[in-house]
Amino acid sequence: MTTRLRLFIRSPGRDERVYEMEAGSATVGRDPSNEIPVDDRTLSRSHCRVYLGPDGWRVTDLGSRNGTFVNGTPILDERLEDGDQVELGETRVTAYFPQGTSDAADLAQLLARAMGAPRKRRGLAGRQREIRALRQLMELNEKINALRDEGQLLEGILDAAIELTNAGRGFLLLREKDHFVVRRARLPDHRDLNDAHGSFSVSVAQQVISEGRSILSDDMQQDDRFEGQASVANLHLRSLVCVPIHAPGQPGKGGTFGAIYLDNTVEKATFDGWDVRMLESLASLAAIAIRNARERREIGMRRREAVRQSKRIERLNERLRKALRLRTNALRQAREDLAKQADELGLKYSYDQIVGRSPAMRRVLRLVDRVTDLQLPVLIVGESGTGKELIARAVHFNGPRRRGRLVSENCAAVPESLMESEFFGYVKGAFTGALRDHAGLFEQAHEGTLFLDEIGEMASEIQKKFLRVLEEGEVRRLGAKKAVPVDFRLISATNRDVASMLQGGGFREDLYYRIAGVVIELPPLRTRREDIPALVAHFLQEGAAAGATLRMEPSALELLAAYEWPGNVRELRNEVQRLRALESGGVVRPEHLSSRILAYRPPDPEEALHPGGLKAMVEDLERRTLRAALLRHGWNKSRAAELLGLSRLGLRKKLERYGMDAEQPAPNGG
Repeated sequence: MTTRLRLFIRSPGRDERVYEMEAGSATVGRDPSNEIPVDDRTLSRSHCRVYLGPDGWRVTDLGSRNGTFVNGTPILDERLEDGDQVELGETRVTAYFPQGTSDAADLAQLLARAMGAPRKRRGLAGRQREIRALRQLMELNEKINALRDEGQLLEGILDAAIELTNAGRGFLLLREKDHFVVRRARLPDHRDLNDAHGSFSVSVAQQVISEGRSILSDDMQQDDRFEGQASVANLHLRSLVCVPIHAPGQPGKGGTFGAIYLDNTVEKATFDGWDVRMLESLASLAAIAIRNARERREIGMRRREAVRQSKRIERLNERLRKALRLRTNALRQAREDLAKQADELGLKYSYDQIVGRSPAMRRVLRLVDRVTDLQLPVLIVGESGTGKELIARAVHFNGPRRRGRLVSENCAAVPESLMESEFFGYVKGAFTGALRDHAGLFEQAHEGTLFLDEIGEMASEIQKKFLRVLEEGEVRRLGAKKAVPVDFRLISATNRDVASMLQGGGFREDLYYRIAGVVIELPPLRTRREDIPALVAHFLQEGAAAGATLRMEPSALELLAAYEWPGNVRELRNEVQRLRALESGGVVRPEHLSSRILAYRPPDPEEALHPGGLKAMVEDLERRTLRAALLRHGWNKSRAAELLGLSRLGLRKKLERYGMDAEQPAPNGG
């Protein structure tokens, strides 16, 4: 077997060149980095490789676009004989083995053979090998695609590579985030290789992965490319082949996501260029199979996650349905209770937003019930914080104008200079800054209700113009020439002593009689202390809807009921909101209350007589004593009656007399 080879290369438009090789290998292609660069656009960057194998000189195609032909026959890997002509695109290469004669004679003989006709192949061994390999690849592809589990698939790919090339060992490397790891290491006969790490040349695998090109070596111990690599010497590597695994549709180093590494530590020249081509084909099939397996795994994970989320959503929906049923039942029960209370009180409307069923509030609600359907103007008087706006809203939303607007305005909050423009409106250009037409409060409340809070703060000049609107039923905007009719129901409110204002001239008497068709006087909270537990329960329920649940100790509720509440219901609500904000571990004790409540002491009756006289003073004291006894014993009427020296029947009669029979707080302390 000769170790010398001369290649006579002819390319279109180029001079003929002669390359001489002794052992080793050389790649041929149009890339200048090849050992034999050829300036031919029909060639691939790395078209083919010429190397000295164990049976002589061979040529193997490197996956070229236009293929490699020997004597007119397409090949994957083929042994060269003297005079063979290799066709690479438009380039022709003639192989010649020098016989040791003069260079001139060898060259003349080479030129003569190069000018002759291509030689025919001698036998069908190469084609039969191709047929066997293709049949084997098809069988392996069917086996690989039949595997669904990714772990079994990787083992099947590596077993197929070992079976295809008769390799001694095999390693399959895949990308994991930013690095590559050995996913499988196998021996022939479908056996696992123990302790795979450190058993192969990492540098060779990294080179194949980084460059995206296959590496073949007949004897790594004598291969100059691996000279100085410690792993080659330490592992006693001989034959080696390593091919990249490219992502489908992404050839080249940028799409490499793995590698198939095969070696033999005993025999040289185990692999040839044919094995490289077969492994590259197998790697292409493996890339598709791995991608499909990962997609199936991802789809399975998504499906399982979707099922898990669906079950979780179903559980949450069931909780919501249960909570909704509880809320619906509670709401229905509350409505039934309110309707029952309304029936018991002889009321037409439920007034569910107004908390309190003390005798004083019952009188107020009966009056509200009678005036709601009327068109008379209503004046609501009472201290600040007693709920005047709630009464106004109840009159509007229960009355015949409920479909119209409820326009509210606090007269004390409107500067005197702006009152006229706010109440009467204006047209564009009426004054500096009037850039567009503006409807006043009277027009906005047309066919609805106008609620004026703190009407006692209205300036006298506006009172006069306001009276004219009420008498004539029409309003003229500032800057306008025509008046427009308005129809609204007026509800007013004030915390001032209107009688004193009338005597002092602070409020027009004629206007007062126009706005006070019906006067509703709201009692202060200190005169209806029996409503305090229900109010506390209501405000605690507002906090429960927001997620904060509190329980009120009876002793703390007793202190709240004893306090004077100068700010009335508004002050009580602020106190409960403060307690909710502090949380207090879920239980409100006396020490959690505000200092003003803890420091409060009821006035001495001798020093401050009850405004209702002796009878009212006695009734108030009796009510508070009854409530304190009930609170002390958790609303146990038998024990409270025993404490007070009363019979249970006597206690019940007193509770009914003061309207306290239905006052028992809810279990949550409200």
